[in-house]
Amino acid sequence: MGKNKIYRGFVKTGRGAGALEMTEPGSLEEFQRLTGLSIIPGTLNIDLTEPFDLTLLNYATFAELGWTIDLSKQGIRYDGEIGMHYGRATVANRYPACVFFWTWVDDIYTDAELVSPHHLRSTLNLKDGDMVEFRLSEYHL
Repeated sequence: MGKNKIYRGFVKTGRGAGALEMTEPGSLEEFQRLTGLSIIPGTLNIDLTEPFDLTLLNYATFAELGWTIDLSKQGIRYDGEIGMHYGRATVANRYPACVFFWTWVDDIYTDAELVSPHHLRSTLNLKDGDMVEFRLSEYHL
């Protein structure tokens, strides 16, 4: 495993929470500052075909970043540490992105989300069930 490995996952529909959270005042700018990308609101949700080694990524809690989130607004019941594993990636060998693994998801090792300056679903003409590939970027956040 590592930075040159190709990671694969199946596209799935999310709850729309990424786009909703990114419309909160200052939220999109915070994501852009964290990722170093001029991302657009929303995420591409994917189920990876194999567990991801989270030690390859950065980790931060929302408290450390000064972020807040009300998971109950999204219908999520969770009482653990609210945080994320994240790192820069390249999708389809072309599109800059950042991959996120949230602490509150059902399977933290395979439930990933991608943010990008591109609307990846439409740019790559992806539908639920389609395979998408990414590599970790050499650029380290």
